Amino acid sequence: MLIRAFKTSRLFPLILLVILSAGMWIISKSVSYRVVEPNGMPLYDLITYALSFLPDWAGLFLGFILVTTQAFHLNLVLNKHEVLYKSTWLPSLLYLFMAGLLPPFLWMHPLLFVNSILIFVLDRLFSLYKNPSPLSLAFDSAFLLSLSALFYLPAVILFIFYFLCMIILRPFSWREWMAGIMGMFLPFFFAFLYYFLNDELLSFYERVFISGIKRQIDLSHFFNVEYTLSISLVGIYFILSMLRLQTNYYKNVTKARLVQQLLVLMIPVCLLSVLVSRDELLFRFNTLAIPFSVYLSYYFMSGKKAWVMELMFLLLVGGWVYNYFVV
Repeated sequence: MLIRAFKTSRLFPLILLVILSAGMWIISKSVSYRVVEPNGMPLYDLITYALSFLPDWAGLFLGFILVTTQAFHLNLVLNKHEVLYKSTWLPSLLYLFMAGLLPPFLWMHPLLFVNSILIFVLDRLFSLYKNPSPLSLAFDSAFLLSLSALFYLPAVILFIFYFLCMIILRPFSWREWMAGIMGMFLPFFFAFLYYFLNDELLSFYERVFISGIKRQIDLSHFFNVEYTLSISLVGIYFILSMLRLQTNYYKNVTKARLVQQLLVLMIPVCLLSVLVSRDELLFRFNTLAIPFSVYLSYYFMSGKKAWVMELMFLLLVGGWVYNYFVV
């Protein structure tokens, strides 16, 4: 079964992961696939403009490459920083299902690019812990996060997570904070310079500072969701994983405990970016796939009864099938 196959650290599950990812994107193409319209941010607009000259399968293939590499990369980052108590490929499997849980997640949308960048950011942020040369890491993390906002403006909310990491993982140093602030503003400085030279500065200013972020949070559409079964399952599994993590919390090394805390804090920050988004399509929840996949991986990996874990995962797969073929 899949849980047993991916618990190992051998390379065979990677082939299976590619096959699963390809199958999910092929199903998405036949069921609900679409390209989300340009959102006014230069990098995503550039991608959609380029895709308009390419055949339909080009966007599908790009999405497949992005999600598959994200699953691999996240797994490598978690193993590198020993976030889980042993090396396993389970996070890649759970990320694949979390990143494709709802049909809008497997559209071509800006958060596909944000997630790819965010995993690089997590690697650099987690490397800050007791690092003797943190300046470049602080700058790179902030720069990359700012770059992700040029794909999807509400991603600027993720700077709250960046500063939480700086507070928790590092003693205060004004030089490190200045490096981060410089990295944060640099991509937008170059973007404003580009639009200024092309006499389009006013329109870009309006997109970023006037119409880019929703200022009045409206929850009226927030609970009108068609995918209650899968969302409820993920919520239940997440609560169970938190309870199990709490039981084993002090068995982990200090760095692993700090990273686990930060990934919990990442969830409300991602939800805040959802609330301030002017777009009401469900793809804006896609960033949550990263922290949820980590904690669900911990739960499935630490389960004592293999058949129970396999059954619970099959329920998750059943929810995915329901979302794509019934709803």
